[in-house]
Amino acid sequence: MKHLPLLIARKFLHSAKSMSVINTTAWVSSIATGVAVAAMVVLLSVYNGFDGLLQNLYNTTEADLVVLPARGKVFDEESVNRAELESVEGVEQISAYIEESVMAEYRGKQSFATLRGVDEHYAEVVGVKDVMWYGEWKLVFGDYRRVVVGRDVDYIFADGYSAKNPMLHDALTIHSLRKENISPLLPMSAIKSGKIRHAGTLDGSASTLANHIFSSLDWAQKLLGREGKVSGLAIGVAEDAKIESTKKRVQSAVGEAFVVKTRYELDEAVYKATRVEKWSVFFILLLVTIIAVATIIGSLVMLITEKQNDIATLRAVGATRGFVARVFTLAGVMIGGRGVVGGVAMGVVVCLVQILFGVIKMPGSTFVVENYPVRIAPMDLVGIVVAVMAVTWIITNFTISRMIPRESKKNEKRNS
Repeated sequence: MKHLPLLIARKFLHSAKSMSVINTTAWVSSIATGVAVAAMVVLLSVYNGFDGLLQNLYNTTEADLVVLPARGKVFDEESVNRAELESVEGVEQISAYIEESVMAEYRGKQSFATLRGVDEHYAEVVGVKDVMWYGEWKLVFGDYRRVVVGRDVDYIFADGYSAKNPMLHDALTIHSLRKENISPLLPMSAIKSGKIRHAGTLDGSASTLANHIFSSLDWAQKLLGREGKVSGLAIGVAEDAKIESTKKRVQSAVGEAFVVKTRYELDEAVYKATRVEKWSVFFILLLVTIIAVATIIGSLVMLITEKQNDIATLRAVGATRGFVARVFTLAGVMIGGRGVVGGVAMGVVVCLVQILFGVIKMPGSTFVVENYPVRIAPMDLVGIVVAVMAVTWIITNFTISRMIPRESKKNEKRNS
């Protein structure tokens, strides 16, 4: 008796009398729901792909954790106990750096950039050596200092025969504003310049560092007039350690004078924008899916109208209004359910084809990947199924409440 409403619902949907207009309408409803669900699966998976791409970019261009001053732009390097910080569980390596906006000049061509002076441990914390386009990551060469630049800065070296060959490049001039001892009678005294040789350039995958210039920490401190000062500490977290847990321990070690951020929190606006856009698309597509699911109303109305004699027979043998309602509720859920299952399956297949074969290419040639990135998230699939089935259940119950009138109290007593 427990599964009797389900058996009757299947019988109603697949009986010989229903294999015409009603059955066709039910399948149209299922297909419409399936197409909408498949679109949700594909688009959310594409957003997951871009989200993963963004994470990979930050994984190779920013440290796991960064310690920044709570106030101001720089702090004394000695104000942080490095030995104590290195002993924190989960901390693998620490690198100090200083950062400031500058202007680079080369043979009359100029480019605004961000100068980041880093110590000798920086390449061990951030995988910059793995994203070199040409040249080498070698900021200190004996007594000489050199720089590695991002792709946006590199264009000033594009002068024909010497392009992509640092050995043939002249010295790069970097201009910075002085922070003190500025004479109002000599405006040019506000600018301090330094010449330095080019060592190499980061490739396009390091897009977040495209306008950066990397130098040794001591050279940048001297140019910026910030000897003994740093902008932050880049921290590499051990592979087996959790970043959020390590962040809390590091914050406890450095105190309230400093702020500890993960690589994603450094550019939180971009990261949040991707997430917000993803869920905005989800709810927009859910509205489209609601319209598709609403076609079930027509199928149910036609089915209930056709099955009036069967309903009368069920009522005659003692079936209550609730029993009959459950029969048609299950029929509506079955119509929507097969659309959801088919849509999820179709969406997953499309995503797998894109992942394996890269059928759809990215427009243009400036992206760091050739094909549209796709990543299937199981929890997204669960969310889609739950949301669409909930909408199906609500629409089905609304239709049945209007098509099958409630019994009067007199009839309820008689049936009981």
